[in-house]
Amino acid sequence: MGNRVKGRPKKKSIKAATHSGLSAQRKLSRFGKNRKKDHAGLDATFIGRAKVLKRLQISLKDFRRLCILKGVYPREPRGRAPRNKKGQVFYHIKDVKALAHEPLLEKFREFRAFMKKVRRSANRNEKDEARRKEPLAPKYTLYHLVRERYPRFTDALGDLDDALCLVCLFATLPSDGRIKAGITRKAQHLASAWGAYCATTSSITKSFISVKGVYFEAEIQNTPIRWVVPHNFTQYVPEGVDFRVMLTFFEFYETLLGFVLFKLYAGIGLRYPLPVAASKAANGSVDTNVTSATLHPTLGGKATSVLSANLSALQVALQQASKGNSAAEAVKDALQDNEDVQAEVEKTASKASKKRQQQLAKSVDDALRGISQDDDEDENIDVGSDESVGDDEEGEQVPIGAPLREALEAISDNNMSESSTNVDQDTLLADHIRQNPDAQKRNRLFHNLTFFLSREVPRGYLELIILSYGGKVVWEGQDSPISISDPSITHHIVDRPKLLPSYTSLPQNREFVQPQW
Repeated sequence: MGNRVKGRPKKKSIKAATHSGLSAQRKLSRFGKNRKKDHAGLDATFIGRAKVLKRLQISLKDFRRLCILKGVYPREPRGRAPRNKKGQVFYHIKDVKALAHEPLLEKFREFRAFMKKVRRSANRNEKDEARRKEPLAPKYTLYHLVRERYPRFTDALGDLDDALCLVCLFATLPSDGRIKAGITRKAQHLASAWGAYCATTSSITKSFISVKGVYFEAEIQNTPIRWVVPHNFTQYVPEGVDFRVMLTFFEFYETLLGFVLFKLYAGIGLRYPLPVAASKAANGSVDTNVTSATLHPTLGGKATSVLSANLSALQVALQQASKGNSAAEAVKDALQDNEDVQAEVEKTASKASKKRQQQLAKSVDDALRGISQDDDEDENIDVGSDESVGDDEEGEQVPIGAPLREALEAISDNNMSESSTNVDQDTLLADHIRQNPDAQKRNRLFHNLTFFLSREVPRGYLELIILSYGGKVVWEGQDSPISISDPSITHHIVDRPKLLPSYTSLPQNREFVQPQW
């Protein structure tokens, strides 16, 4: 029996604790298995950034770009941090799985491999080879991300505030360092195309001036959109700003605004982009739709601002589209001649209703005349004869007021048909006008008023506000529609402590206005 002493209890197995009376199998059946690491709980739901980079096999720079374009942001776990790791950045496991299947991830890897080849050629002093490889760089688009993040058009309109603020900011920044001249030009054209649409459709509802800039609010398809336009001063660019992140946001917002503007311009019967950015067609011939007034001076035109160039191009496109496109005509009627259209509709409807009423009145008169003749015949009949009684009984069965009943039914049918035709006309007008009553009221606020802007007055947002409310804008410049001495000018906006002596020779029917900043 070995060294075992008789009468002493047998020692327990090393696998089971000495203080518990349970065996290992009993403990497994009662308490279950121990959870494996990173398989449940907060540790499995939230992953740190370093672990995400290791899983996706990309650099921190590409990971930031991918998160911005995809719309993935860090999440803070509720309650305690996983494993008491405070101060770390965590991402949800579902977001990480979505990033792992993103097609852009493969494009970033291809670009990294491409840059290795370019650097190798540059280090070997093969500059011609490096320049030859430059056009072969892998390219990508963000169209699928816009459709994925905004499945409905209203979703894109609701998220347009930040996009417009950033685009307007880049439109005023100087071209220096990471901000290239092409990026500034793109931002200016996007902001001007948006302003041209808002001015043409009278969509701007509110505006006020602050230290940061000019705040605007527009209502498009019952969705309020707010953005701020910086003042047109020389911008000081601070050193602590990470323009790499801002340019990534601009890259996505540029695609988003292109989608939104294309949809909005298609709603008024126009094609976006407008012929402002190029003076030649695709085949190299000169485009007749583009004149010098619709081009910026950087493109060889005479327009003194990008907004005026876009507005001129929009008006030209509306005039040309109205020749063969009923949608553009309807929009122009809604913005300019809505009252005349309603008057004509009411006039034609009143003429038709008058004719119907005259015809029905004649039928009612004939019915009443027949009833009076029947009453006279009844009085002349002898009541005592049996034949008369029989005739009376037969007369009660004959509907004497049948013509009157038919006429009254025709009147009721006519009223019903008139109401239905009015409903049809209302729906047709709603389809053609594409404007709400508030926009029509705003468009009539500055109707028949012409504002002249002096050269010291900031022209951009004043031009946008005046045009949105139905006024006309002229200015000092070679591309101005009329001159300063034109008698049709009703308001002259001047920002000077004293009026110039030359203003005394101007027509006296205008009012001089000084902005109160």
